[in-house]
This record gives sequence, C-alpha cells and structure tokens, in this order.
Amino acid sequence: MKKQIKVLLAVVVFTTLVIPDTTSAQGWGGRWKPGFWDMWSININAGQTSFFGDLSLYDSDIMGKLTNESGLAYGGIFSKHFSDKFSMGGQLLFGKLKGENSSATFNADVMEYNFHGKVNLVNLIFPENLTNLDFTMYAGIGQFRFKSIQVNKKEGTTSIEDTGTPEFVYFFGMGLDYKITDRLGVNMDMSIRQAQNDKLDDLKKNDNNDYYSYISVGVTYYIESLFGGGGKKKGGSFGRSSRGGGRMPMMRRR
Repeated sequence: MKKQIKVLLAVVVFTTLVIPDTTSAQGWGGRWKPGFWDMWSININAGQTSFFGDLSLYDSDIMGKLTNESGLAYGGIFSKHFSDKFSMGGQLLFGKLKGENSSATFNADVMEYNFHGKVNLVNLIFPENLTNLDFTMYAGIGQFRFKSIQVNKKEGTTSIEDTGTPEFVYFFGMGLDYKITDRLGVNMDMSIRQAQNDKLDDLKKNDNNDYYSYISVGVTYYIESLFGGGGKKKGGSFGRSSRGGGRMPMMRRR
C-alpha cells in the first residue's frame, strides 16, 4: 500500500504541475489565459475520520467502522486552479480517532496540514463537458500531530503518546463536486491516509504503519480573482460557463 500511495502521489503531482503549462492556452480556447491570482477556491468540509491499525476490529465492516472506530472531523482547503482540469491546494484538518480490541482501547486527537494535487477526470477525458458534476482524484503529502490515550483493560493502566514534532503522512482520495452556481458548489469526498509510524493507537506491532480515512461533505466558494486583477478575461468564466475548455455554449441564431 505504501508503494502504491507514493506512485499515485507522483502521478497526480506530475499531471498538476506539468500538463497545465502545456495545455492552458488550449484549455481555455485562447480567449482567457488566467493569471496567478485568478481561479482560486475555498472549501469548508466536515465528516468523520476512521482508524485502521492494531487496535481496529472493523476494517472490512463499513457500518461498524463508522460507528465504533470513527470520530468527528472538520477542515478547510485553499486551492489554486490552473484550469478546469487541474488544481493544487493546501488543507488543514482536525479529527478524532478511536479503536478497541479485547485487551485495550484508545482515543486520539489529530491535526494535519498538507499539500496536494487534484485532477478533474470528467473535464480531462471530456474537454467539451458542459455538465455541473465532476469526478476528481487527488494525492498529496503532509504532516500531522496527534495525542493518543490508551487504556489497558487487563492491567487497568493508562498510557499517553503525544508527538512533540510533526510526523509525515501520505494520502490519496477521490470526490464528487457539483457546481450550484458560478460561485458556489458542494462536494462529497473520501480519502485514505498512511501515517509514517505505528504509534497512533500507542501500540507498536510488527512495524506496520497505521492508517486513517476521512469521509466528508463540504461547500466550496469559487474566487475568480483574489485581487480583482490578474489575467484579462475576454470570455468564459471560472464557474459553470468555463466548461468545455472555457468555451461558452453556442447560442441559436434567430
């Protein structure tokens, strides 16, 4: 799994960094080439973070996982869109984790910040797409801090794992985005994150890294230009009318 996450991370970052430079002029029909301060978005999201590790029993039971080994989570994402196909963003995430087996139980608070690249597969595969529904995939790397409290059921003792320094995390995910207007959208999202340690549940076993997932719903606000300047727009827009490579839908002549 660790190797697959790194490969997917490299592919997504490559496509978001390299391809936009070669397709930006064509991707917007040559009518508007966005500047750096154009095409940004802010997303606020909330959902559940779930634990996968030594103290998890419901890895193959979705309802059991959400009920017994998950906690509330929320976050925000600030993104730069290179086109209607590629974007890069930074995320701040806060979540709770929990797990239990026959010998111990634990609870943890997690704070993560990350950097990720995202690909809009619908617009990438169908450049003339004019629908408001998008399917996206993304991958990234970040750091997280956590504090875990474990209770040993047999001995009745309590141990605490509190990270003094941030630790690395790799992740990938996918989502559905729906644009309500040119400025506003909603989304559903699911991701899996691999912690680069085996300490989230304060139980080290076989040096297997722990994982946690994040399932969320959110609201996105699209910003055409941060400072009202940037590239000079000659046609199309950042919202729904930017579909089809920035080409406006053809109007029927009377």
